[in-house]
Amino acid sequence: MKSLIRTLAVGAIAASCYVGQAYADTVRNPLAQSVPRTHAHNDYENKNPLFDALHNGFISVEADIWLYETDLRVAHDPVADPTILPTMEDLYLTPLRDLAAKVNNGGIYADGTPLLLLVDIKSEGVSTYERLHQSLTSYALSNPGLFTTYTKNASGGYDTQKGAVNVIISGNRPRDYMLSQDLRYAAYDGRQGDIGMGIAPEFIPLISGNWNTFFNGDLAWDGLGIIPEDTKAALDNIVAQVHSENKILRFWNLPQDAPSVWGPLFDANVDLINTDNLVGLSTYIQLRQTQAVPEPSLSIALLGVLGTSLLLKRKA
Repeated sequence: MKSLIRTLAVGAIAASCYVGQAYADTVRNPLAQSVPRTHAHNDYENKNPLFDALHNGFISVEADIWLYETDLRVAHDPVADPTILPTMEDLYLTPLRDLAAKVNNGGIYADGTPLLLLVDIKSEGVSTYERLHQSLTSYALSNPGLFTTYTKNASGGYDTQKGAVNVIISGNRPRDYMLSQDLRYAAYDGRQGDIGMGIAPEFIPLISGNWNTFFNGDLAWDGLGIIPEDTKAALDNIVAQVHSENKILRFWNLPQDAPSVWGPLFDANVDLINTDNLVGLSTYIQLRQTQAVPEPSLSIALLGVLGTSLLLKRKA
């Protein structure tokens, strides 16, 4: 265990010292083997968008987009001069196309794992999604197998062809418009109200929700210490409901972006753990994967490796 922590500490230090080029020119290589449960919240805010996440084995990344005339620009907030912002194509779609072609195994990673690309629409839903669909279509036609494809069948359901990248639409989601499409290159990000409604996972494969919407009142927890039994039981129940529908689960606005919360989510089999701390979560999960039972000193060991930033709450 000590040797593993030492090895990961060296890797963490090396990663923090790396200086790479931005966007599509970045040369950081993906980790040889993906790390499950990992979701990079607001991935574009990292030093090397997409590539930092892949370098740490992340299986899911999040990009916020705005439509400026015909351009899809990536940012959290609107700006007066959108030309200062990278495009969705330059920051994500083109690099992912190139990575998929390089590994040529149906995924993005050398082990064949695909990537979930969560696209959070910030501008008006229908027009932004229409433009995104146009862009996805262009890439898909020239790169078969790049995106998971959903084709409406005679029974009203969807025939699914798996791709190297699974695009899911969040934020201002044009639900009716997406339901009207005969062919989609993206799925829909569900919410708490979609649980138990019998909606096919080919339309809603993911349930995402604000932690405080699910866990408030007597179930509220600040993320410090041990998770309360009632909160843990409620978490287990939500996971079981979502998994019974063949869907996956993610929470945002976690009470702490740290092992104290990552641990209970990992134990409960939450599919995607939201984080702004790429090295921290990747290291934590890799350590947990080596242990049948986590050591009590794990959080302390991680703090020694990665610093006190693990105790900071995630950004909104």
